[in-house]
Amino acid sequence: MIALRYPLLLLLTVPLVVWAWRVIYRWGIPSSRPSSALARLSSHWIPVLLALALGFAAAGPEWRRPLRGTAPVVDFAVVLDGSSSMRILDRPDEDRWHAARRTLAQFVLRRPDDRFALILFSAHPVTLSPLTADHTRLLRMLARLDIDSRDDGTAIGSALMTAVRRLEDSPARSRVILLITDGVQNRGRVTPMEAAEEAHQNGIRIHAVAIGTNGESLVPLEGGGFAKLRVEVDHATLQQVAHLTGGESFSAEDPAGLERSLSSVDQLEKTLLPVDPPSEGRPLARWFLLAAALLALPLAVDLAFKRGKARPAWLAAS
Repeated sequence: MIALRYPLLLLLTVPLVVWAWRVIYRWGIPSSRPSSALARLSSHWIPVLLALALGFAAAGPEWRRPLRGTAPVVDFAVVLDGSSSMRILDRPDEDRWHAARRTLAQFVLRRPDDRFALILFSAHPVTLSPLTADHTRLLRMLARLDIDSRDDGTAIGSALMTAVRRLEDSPARSRVILLITDGVQNRGRVTPMEAAEEAHQNGIRIHAVAIGTNGESLVPLEGGGFAKLRVEVDHATLQQVAHLTGGESFSAEDPAGLERSLSSVDQLEKTLLPVDPPSEGRPLARWFLLAAALLALPLAVDLAFKRGKARPAWLAAS
C-alpha cells in the first residue's frame, strides 16, 4: 500500500498541473504545427506528468508493508545507565555493563513483535535509537556500545523524561519504560519522581531494575589492577517511581538476578492488545524523481533544438 508522509504538500501539485496544462508549448518542429496524434498528446501530457511526478516526490510517498506478527504488543523505551560504576564486577568474568547489554539483547530477541527505543545516560541522556522495529540494527548498536567516563554521573530523572518524550506520541496501547541503573541520582535538573509523574500522566509504565548492592565493590582500572568503589543504589526511589506509574521494581544483585528481573518484565508485558498491525515504509520518492527526470529529458532536448529560432506564426496565434 502506498502512503504519503506529507500529504498536504500534494496540494501544491494542483496549480503546477494547471499551469503545465495551460502553458503555451507545443511538441514538434517549430516551422509547422504538429499534426500527428502522438505529437499532440505529448505536447499536453508530458508537462502534466512531469508536474505530477514532482508533486508526488515532494509528498514523501512510501510503500508500507506489514511487519511480522499481528500487533505491536508494547512500545519499549530502554533507559540504560552508562556511568562508570557499571564497570563494577559482580562476578569474576563479567561486569555490570556487559551483563546489562547481554540480557537486554536476549530480552529484545524474546519480543520480535515489539518496538524499542534506546536511551543511554550518565550525566546527560542521549537517544541512541528512536522507536524502531528493526531489531537487527538495535542489537548491533547494543553490541558496539561502550562507556564514556569523560562526562560521568547519574541523571536518572533526565533520562526518564527523555524516554517519556520518545513514547508520548506512540500509537501503541501499551507503552513501557525499562530503566536499568546501579546508582543514585547525582546529576540533572529533573528528579526521578518528576519524570515518573509525567509518565503517569501520559499512561506510561516504568519498570525499574536496580543492579548491585550498597557498599564497596571492585572495578577494573584501565592500566590493570582493581580499585574499590563505593556505590549506593537508591532502591526506595526506584520503587516509588515504578509504583507511581503502575510498574514494578526489581533488585538484581548479580547478572543472574538481572536475567531473572528482565524475564519477569517479559512475563508482565505479554498482554495481546487489539491494535492495528505494525508496518514500515520504504521511501519511493527517488522513483518519482527518476520518472520526472526521464520526462524532462525529451522536453529539454526539444527546447534545445528550438533555442534561438523564431516563434512560428501558428504558435503565436494560439
